[in-house]
Amino acid sequence: MRKWNNILARVIIVLFLLHALMGSLMLLGVSSISFLPLSWGLLIAVSVHGILGIIATLAAVSGGKASGHWYFKQNAAFWTKRISGIAILLLLAFHVTAYTTSVDGRFFLKEFTLCRMLSQILFILAIFIHLAVSIKAMLIAKGTVKFKERTTDWMLVLSVMMLFFAVAVIIYYIQWQM
Repeated sequence: MRKWNNILARVIIVLFLLHALMGSLMLLGVSSISFLPLSWGLLIAVSVHGILGIIATLAAVSGGKASGHWYFKQNAAFWTKRISGIAILLLLAFHVTAYTTSVDGRFFLKEFTLCRMLSQILFILAIFIHLAVSIKAMLIAKGTVKFKERTTDWMLVLSVMMLFFAVAVIIYYIQWQM
């Protein structure tokens, strides 16, 4: 199960980066391409990943109950992934409803309020935390020999991309205020 979840996580990262890049370019007014199957594929992949994460968490909790030792400090990365994953799932609802609404089958933009902007920034932050904590384990599971260097490389790329996504959301908010 862990092997499949690791492969799924890599697929999710690629789908997420494509989705977020396309969405950011739309928010900036640079592109009008909307690829809905990508969004649905990402949602399905994230849902399966979440279910597998819940199964792994339940196994860890039952192991902790059986042994009476939780080792929270030693398993900080594990629990950080779970907490950030829950935050992602909760904020996903805000993300799905933040930009458009449908009236009689026609899509319209919703007013992008401060609350919607903050929910999207928190969403980006939760994803960043989840990825930042997961990168090292993913590289080790993949068999990367120089995982420390690769972790740093990935963190740089993710930081730049997440900053770009956050800036796009902020610029979109500013455009709504004008």
